[in-house]
Order: sequence, then C-alpha cells, then structure tokens
Amino acid sequence: MKKLILLTTLFLCVILPIRAIDYQNWMQPLDDNLFLSRLSIPGAHDAATSSCSSSGMTGSAHTQTYTIAQQLERGVRIFDLRPVWNGSDMVIYHGIVSTGVKFNDALNTLCNFLKSHPKEFLFVVMRHEDDGASDNNKAQWPTQMKNCLNAKRQYIIDYSPTLTVRDMRGKLLVMSRNTYNDGPIGGYLNGGGDNGTLNKTLVGPSGAYMNMTIQDMYDVAGSGQLDQKVAAMKALLDRSMGEKEYRLYMNHTSGYSKKATIPFIGTTYSTFEGVQECARTCNKAMIDYMKGKTGPMGFIMMDFAGDNNYSGQSLIDLIIRNNFSTYANERDADNRVVKGNKVYILPLGRDRVWEGLCYFREAPQKNSSSLDALSAPNALWKSITYSTNSSWVNLEMPMGSPSYLAPYRTTWEGEYNSYWIRREFTLDEVNEATTYYLEAYHDDHYEIFVNGRQIHKADDWTEANGAPITKKVTNATLKVGQNVIAIHIQQNTGGAYFDCGLYGIFDPDKQVSISEITEDKTTSPANRKAVVYDLSGRTVSSPNKGLYVIDGKKTVVQ
Repeated sequence: MKKLILLTTLFLCVILPIRAIDYQNWMQPLDDNLFLSRLSIPGAHDAATSSCSSSGMTGSAHTQTYTIAQQLERGVRIFDLRPVWNGSDMVIYHGIVSTGVKFNDALNTLCNFLKSHPKEFLFVVMRHEDDGASDNNKAQWPTQMKNCLNAKRQYIIDYSPTLTVRDMRGKLLVMSRNTYNDGPIGGYLNGGGDNGTLNKTLVGPSGAYMNMTIQDMYDVAGSGQLDQKVAAMKALLDRSMGEKEYRLYMNHTSGYSKKATIPFIGTTYSTFEGVQECARTCNKAMIDYMKGKTGPMGFIMMDFAGDNNYSGQSLIDLIIRNNFSTYANERDADNRVVKGNKVYILPLGRDRVWEGLCYFREAPQKNSSSLDALSAPNALWKSITYSTNSSWVNLEMPMGSPSYLAPYRTTWEGEYNSYWIRREFTLDEVNEATTYYLEAYHDDHYEIFVNGRQIHKADDWTEANGAPITKKVTNATLKVGQNVIAIHIQQNTGGAYFDCGLYGIFDPDKQVSISEITEDKTTSPANRKAVVYDLSGRTVSSPNKGLYVIDGKKTVVQ
C-alpha cells in the first residue's frame, strides 16, 4: 500500500526571541564588517533641550524629556547639537533659546560614555545656531569650534566612505553643517535647502564623500502638511530599506504642527503643543509602518527620545531591534548570509567586507595599449594550486574610487593600472541539487575565473546602483575542499571598482526521483552508506525524526 506525500514550499529562517535590550551596550553584537549604510541608528533632535521651558512663545524649544546622559542610557546614539559662541563659552541653543548646556560638557558626556563602553559608537550632527548671536560672536565661532573638537580628538573619527563598524567602535563621528577653521574634524555635511527632503554630501578631510538624503519637514502647521510629512518619512524608509542607492539616510520624525499668533503684531510662532502633536503622530506612524519590515533605516531623529508618552522608547526599541532582525533574516541556521532563496557561500563585500590577495601593476605609458600589454604575475596565477609570493598583498574588498559612489573598503587610486585578485575559499560539499552563481561589480574591463575556468569577461563596466553581473558556475567547476575565484581587472580612467560574491539556490526536487513512498517508511540511514540531505540541501550525518532526501528519494525518518 502506498501513500501520497504532499510537500509544500519550505522556507528556512532564523526566528529570534524578543529579548530585553541592553541599552548601554546594544551595538556590541553588530557585525564588524558592516558599512554605516547598513545600520539603523536612533537619534535625538535638538538633544540638549530637556532643560528648556515648554511654556510661552519659546515653548517649542523644548523637544526632549531626558538629558543627553539619560538618552544614552535609553539607547540613543546620534545627537543633534547646536552650539553658539556667547563671548565666553560655547553653549547649545535651539533657535534663540539657550539650553544652558555647554557644548564641552555635552562632548564630555559622550566621550565618557565611549570610555566606559568601548564597543559602542556615537554620532553628532551639528549646526551653528546663530539666530541671536552678535556679529562678533559669529566671527569667533569657527576658531572656538576647532578648539572644542581638537580637545576631543582622540575620540573623534574622520569620515570616510570606507568606515565600518570595526572602525567606529569607541569613536564619535561629528558631522557639521557649518565649516570652521582647519576642518573638518570628522566631516562636513554640505548642501543647501530647508524644510523638506534634501540631498546633501558627507565629506571627510580627504575629500572622499558619500551622498546623504535627509527628510526634515519640520514646519508642518499648514493644512494637510502633517500627513505629507508622514508620507515623506515612509518614502525615505522605502529608499533606505530598498538598498538600491548606496548612500546615507537621515529621517526626522520631529517638527511642529501648530502655530500661534502674537496679538496686535500678527507674527506667528511654533507652539509646544505643535511639537507634541507632531511627535505623537510621527513616532507612532513610523512604528506602525515598520511592522513586518526589515532593512537599514539610517539615522532616525526624533523628539522626546525615550519618552513613551510620545512612543519615544518604543521607536528606539524598534530601531535597535531592526538591526538584528535584518541580519537574522539574512542568516540561515549555519550563519550563512541569505537573501531570498539565495544562500551566499561568499557574500558581496558591500554586504560583508572580505579580504583578497592582490597583485598590482601600473602601465609604463598612460594609455590603453600599454595597459593591455601588462603581463600576469605568473601563468598559473588563476589556478587553485598557485602559491603567491611577497608581491601579493591582502586587501579588504570592495575596492574602489570615491567617484564610483558605492561602498568600498580599499581605495583604488591612479589611472591605467591593473589588479590581479585571488579570493580563496573552502567547500565542504558541492551539492548536486544546488545551482551556483557568481556575482560581480566591475569598473573597468575585467575577466573572472573559478578554479582556472573563465566564467565571464567584459570590456565595459557595471553601474554602482545597478544590478551586479550574474553568471552561472557549473557544479563540475567547483571542488570539495580548496577553491579560488581569480580576477584580472583594469583601471583606465574615471571611476574604479571591484566586488564579487558566490551564492547557491537549492532545488530539493532535483534530489527527488519519486513523490510517493511506502507506508513502511522507517529507515536507519546511520546503518548504511547513504548521503542524507535535509530539505535545505545540507548533508546530515545523524538525522533525527523528520523528512529527508536519501539516495535521491524523499524519506521519513522515524
């Protein structure tokens, strides 16, 4: 007697229990090899304003319930600070209202936190709040700001598009909207515009930069404008989580939705009630929109961070957990990177930085024919058995130039030069039910081999924000044990870039020769020399009870 077994599509995922957040150390488990564009960071808009009065015409200056130290304890990691030189000290303001908090004291709070929590890292976004400053004090601000930041130089890291979590640990990145003497110390956030969704660039001292899009619709007191702000928030989340544009994102839930008029004068001003309404509406709207979604959110700047009267702590919790739910959804039970039905044997560097052995040569003359004439380091350079010498160096990938506008770890400089690259790896098995694919970004001309066999060659380039080249790698090309991806890539002029990865897609039906099994379906594979697979395509040495693929047949082990 036979019985039909109906199999539905199975998805392998990692389900993490919801655990209490260690707010003072929540960054510690982050993968060191992640670029900043892959992160979700909770922030406080006008972070130093807890001391400001919430009454009267300046009540809207009060946008935070907790001090900077208390915000740190609640998980905030980016702080909006607006220092003004008052003639004797640098004091943080919101508009024309002094918070009473000295900028140096705020920096001390942040740096002392890093000293006590060296695995964490922090950000400051800063502007010169000069609305009420005298001309003389405005003129002194660039010098005084340089002095303030130089005093904390051991903690402040200079911006570069190459920064990863590993580089950031224990450091503070200061992003200033205003220039100052001998800067930047950290980075400059360049670009104009106000009260909308704005495109800016974050530039480091070397001149290397990354584009940043900022949603900061803060004046939403007009009819329907609060709804427009919520829509703009959601639109920017879609862009940041979509990861089709390699840039940084900053999304503000802060703003004010109500104004009042001064009697007899007619001048309007924002009200504290408007700040409250905007925070309650927008903080909750972001939480609701993110339900069931994962992906990097970027920097999220909120009012009343940590205060659940405005969903401020719930939003922080969501942003923190989003980091780890994103990476859990990108990992299988063996900690391999997973995207949809793709299981990555070797992730792309823009997802996880990798290291390759590299050999570099420059063309004697700066022209294409001289570049093409460059010879390989050895005739066997692309084979598994080739042994590199001291001319080969380890470099972290992706490799690129700033003008390519994609994440890169090693700067590729110059023109008319070539790299030969080896990415060596080991396979425990080559699964007959898995189809393997090679992915690559390249600029300029390149050829790529797996175990000495050419997989692709091209005399053009890929776009930074486009799809990678994808080419099938036959199972016969791959080996159990040592393997190598070998690349020769040229840089002519303009942008330069290289990255590659290898993934597999498992098809259990390729392992199956029948869909019916006998009712007497008990088997003991441990007692026979059979290859046993689970339904995700992995070999199993000692299967427990359940459904497996044994000798090409679906088999229930009891």
